[in-house]
Amino acid sequence: MSRWFLLVGVVLLLPVFATTSEAAPSTTYTPCQRVSLPAWSPDGNQIVYYGTRWPRPTGGGNPNSILQAYCTMGADGSSPQPLAHTVCSEKCQDPPGQIVWLKPDEILYLVDGGPIHRLTPGSKPTTLTTINAESFAIDTAKTRIASGANFSGCVTCSGPVSVHSLATGRQTGAVGGSKFDNMYPSLSPDGKRVVFERDPDTDTGKTLGLWIANSNGTQVRQFVKDGHQPLWSPASNRIVYRALSGQTTTLRVKFAAARKSRLLVPKNVENVFGWSPDGKYIAFESGTGTFGKLSLVNVATGAVRHLLPLKYAPTANWSADSSKLVVNTITAVNSKGNERCWATYVVPADGSTPTQISTCS
Repeated sequence: MSRWFLLVGVVLLLPVFATTSEAAPSTTYTPCQRVSLPAWSPDGNQIVYYGTRWPRPTGGGNPNSILQAYCTMGADGSSPQPLAHTVCSEKCQDPPGQIVWLKPDEILYLVDGGPIHRLTPGSKPTTLTTINAESFAIDTAKTRIASGANFSGCVTCSGPVSVHSLATGRQTGAVGGSKFDNMYPSLSPDGKRVVFERDPDTDTGKTLGLWIANSNGTQVRQFVKDGHQPLWSPASNRIVYRALSGQTTTLRVKFAAARKSRLLVPKNVENVFGWSPDGKYIAFESGTGTFGKLSLVNVATGAVRHLLPLKYAPTANWSADSSKLVVNTITAVNSKGNERCWATYVVPADGSTPTQISTCS
């Protein structure tokens, strides 16, 4: 069982940029030093993230026995501090797979293994529901959660897309049946429909395309024959998805009721981070291999803007007003290749200069 506890009394925090022994005694550590999975507060004034001590203790041991917490900091990287009842240093939970600051008094985070926890700052986390996936989707109306049946390394994770009430955690729909791998769901803005990827329940590497249905599981139909990781626009009935074209991966967009799709980005789409909340842009990683770029495509014109170099499994999240993104990218790896440090940037969507707000290197 995980052991979470509240720090009592004064918590001594190192500044986010502190890297030398002069900044604080060497025996003083903060759980908020290394930043991962940053996400915006609804008002864009703060960032929530999963923090850990940096550097890690030497000598190995249980990787979950390290000082860690869910933390917040200002949008400029100031005042990093742990959230009450989340600091842990022994037999801690696995790192989260996703964090969402849903509304001013509610943060959701998904722990590897399935539980989605609801955290109200100042109160102990509670379990909202448990899913069989590494990520979840929320509709713009904030009424439903959707999750697929897929974990990394799972060859036969067949099962339906599960839809849950965001208010109660109760399951309200099962979509796609149990004979296929139904995964990567995305909800329509009102939460009434869902689009998802369907693959065979075999290790063939083939796909059965994208499918669309009502979120209660009715009226399931194929959306496109070849597509991956669909994302429904939060502001309209358009759906963007990745599609193979020869030896490269493209980005295409299609209206939910349309027959034909439109090519947005013709090549080298490595990862899609998401639509801007106003539905005007899509943030994605362009490039090949280890190194890429944070890029935006204007959905109306197809124009692409490159904003920031990226390395090693980056993450990017839009602010609610669509003006900027908070981006995490690994900047340093030790000689053993297993100690990685993330730098965090606030990146304006208009192409102006990004601001680095944290680093643990």
